[in-house]
Amino acid sequence: MKYKRMEEAIFLNRENRFIAMVEKNGEGIRVHVPNTGRCRELFVPGANVLLEGADPAKKRKTPYSLVTVYKGKNPINIDSQAPNQLAAEYFDGGPYLKGFGKITSYEREVKHGDSRFDFYLKGTEGEGFLEVKGVTLEEDGLAKFPDAPTVRGAKHIRELGDMAAKGKCCGVLFVVQMKGIWGFTSNEETDPEFTTALREAEAKGLHIFVADTVIDGAEMAMDKAVPYFRKMPLALAKAREEDLPRVVNLIDGARAALKADGVDQWQGKDPTPEDLSENIKAGCCYFFKDSEIVGMAVLKEGADPTYDQIDGKWLTDGDYLTVHQFVVAENKRGEGISRRMMERIFADAKFKGIPAIRIDTHADNFRMRGLIEAMGFTYCGVITVADGTERVAYEQVIR
Repeated sequence: MKYKRMEEAIFLNRENRFIAMVEKNGEGIRVHVPNTGRCRELFVPGANVLLEGADPAKKRKTPYSLVTVYKGKNPINIDSQAPNQLAAEYFDGGPYLKGFGKITSYEREVKHGDSRFDFYLKGTEGEGFLEVKGVTLEEDGLAKFPDAPTVRGAKHIRELGDMAAKGKCCGVLFVVQMKGIWGFTSNEETDPEFTTALREAEAKGLHIFVADTVIDGAEMAMDKAVPYFRKMPLALAKAREEDLPRVVNLIDGARAALKADGVDQWQGKDPTPEDLSENIKAGCCYFFKDSEIVGMAVLKEGADPTYDQIDGKWLTDGDYLTVHQFVVAENKRGEGISRRMMERIFADAKFKGIPAIRIDTHADNFRMRGLIEAMGFTYCGVITVADGTERVAYEQVIR
């Protein structure tokens, strides 16, 4: 989609849900805000904004609409009408959507019962309703919806979930109105009711789609799929040199657990504190955090010499991310942390454009092998590590 008559300005303040004051060419101007959400993290005095001039043929009280706000150098579109238009243009291209198949046609603003849904899609594999939600809230690269409680939004999600439970193909598309996003989650802290409705609807069969948006001045288009997290994703933080005792403690806990399981992995000196220190200094040792540290892993980008020789065949020949020393904190085992750690690794690799992930483990480490295989990795063969022992190796292609 493309706006007309775009001009630059500086945000001053927001008078109410619909009106803001901006400075344009040294003059203060009242403009329309096409978004009733809070947008508090965006509407900061001094922020650069883009305005769309009103159609001269239409009589309006305000001469402009504020459609884009810059958060630093990143443009974020706030126009609540844009996501539906972006979605329509996307559907015009006949994309493939899970459950629907290749989209062949659609209707907009379709009534069902006492509700009106944004789209009724018809595809090669199914047809049904789809609701579109625009997302403008971002925190450290994580997009969230909503930025304010939405009773209507929760109602629509519940209705879609009920239809999905009866076998109808239904979906919700979250259009993140910006780039620079590595993941998306429901904003449980702000609207627990919406979050509950979304999780319950997904369990009933609702398809959840998330895509970001490329913005180039007046032009916008839906771009790439963004990973969806059912729960608040774990934070990634590089370990520092002063964190070495904590890293050693995590490894020792995992070493003891492997011994208890009868797995002859890490039962010698390796990895030594010196090895762990080198990983920290190299900037590839990461903690996974929730309210506290719940795990760690060594994440190395680029070729790993250990993987140069394999009794088997890798899926890809290009760049990849290697996962080593994948450890869940002893007091967090059995809480699904390992899957959440993997999901965070996947999202980070996708965001960085890394095309594949490789990982290895001891053949008898059935817990780790179960996780690796459950996460969709493909068994590729056997490698030999530095101490001369063999490991089973896997790879996952990131799409």
